[in-house]
Amino acid sequence: MSEPTQYLVARLRDALAHDKRVAALDIQVRIVGQDLYLTGQVATPARRDAARSVVHDVAPEFEVHNQLDVLPVGVPTGREEIR
Repeated sequence: MSEPTQYLVARLRDALAHDKRVAALDIQVRIVGQDLYLTGQVATPARRDAARSVVHDVAPEFEVHNQLDVLPVGVPTGREEIR
């Protein structure tokens, strides 16, 4: 008997949250047929690539579509007012 999709999604999200290379709680995982989609935002390109590796290790039978965005990092452009 194969694992229900919602259980696999939960296992994948848990793996993404606990793997120190990714450590992201808000990555969304969607499975459509044999395609697996990752969406959300990560801090670095290395974390985006690691997320694909983690998912492939847990569910190698799926075609992974890594649609994660890397958050832009830049120098602050102004002052923050604290009241």
